[in-house]
Amino acid sequence: METQHNPFTQRGAIRDPRFFAGRWGELSLLFGAMEQRMPVAVVGVAGVGKSSLLHHVAQSAAVNLEQLDLIAISLDLAGAATSSAAEVYRLIIRALAQPGETPTALLRALAGTPAPVLVCLDNAEQALPTAWGAELLDSLARLARGGHLLLACAFGTEPPALGERFALVRLGAFAQAEVRLFTEAYLEGTGVAFGPRNLQQLYQLSLGHPAYMQRAAYHLFQAAQQPSYPWARAYLDEARDMPIPGSPLPPQVFAAAAAAGEAAFTLDTGEGQRQTPPAPATMEIEAPPTWVVAALVGLVILVIVLALR
Repeated sequence: METQHNPFTQRGAIRDPRFFAGRWGELSLLFGAMEQRMPVAVVGVAGVGKSSLLHHVAQSAAVNLEQLDLIAISLDLAGAATSSAAEVYRLIIRALAQPGETPTALLRALAGTPAPVLVCLDNAEQALPTAWGAELLDSLARLARGGHLLLACAFGTEPPALGERFALVRLGAFAQAEVRLFTEAYLEGTGVAFGPRNLQQLYQLSLGHPAYMQRAAYHLFQAAQQPSYPWARAYLDEARDMPIPGSPLPPQVFAAAAAAGEAAFTLDTGEGQRQTPPAPATMEIEAPPTWVVAALVGLVILVIVLALR
């Protein structure tokens, strides 16, 4: 078998829209809040997909909000470039092709921009320990509530008690149906398929956590290339030795996998799930005895003779 590139090598935020799958409920809440002019706080543990969601929101907001001229601006507040409120304002205003680095300059730039503006701030909690962080978020939230812009912020912790109220969207584990969508998005064009049993195992071994699922799917794909590859053990070793910071897998996952045994984690391509459709039901009719046929023929002839008289 020719070895193929493993599509599950990505670590970190999903930026390619082809590989973003699921999160229908969360996106519906988020875009619904934006339509109501509410600033949005996206909250979840490390690796659960907050950054991926924000990237997708920036890429899809124009279509979802039916504002095709929308301008989306994304900033990561964990970056060294955003070391002050003035720098954040300057970056947003510069994206609008205007000068300035104050709330007043931003408001002026927004007033001079005919298209709606969306600002997505990732790792917003990084600004909170600073003297300017809460004031910046409150200022942007007021602009959002006033209808001047749309605002979505991702927090790795619970959002603080700011002066302005945010609509809260919590990101948790994938639903089981989203596991299939997630893997199919990456497997398209590879000729590899994960069957129902393996999809269930991916969910159980990752607890639906997207970052762990990405890792588990990587090792499962390796098993599709090398049938003897112990994908579950390799994944669990990686998860134990290099856990997602702040989101280690609980011991129960390792214990359950050990109890099941390595033989339970073989590759399932789904071929065994396909069934040949049953043949259409037929009814066998037994032929009548010869004397019955002769009697019926004679009766028909008699009826014809009487009708001709």
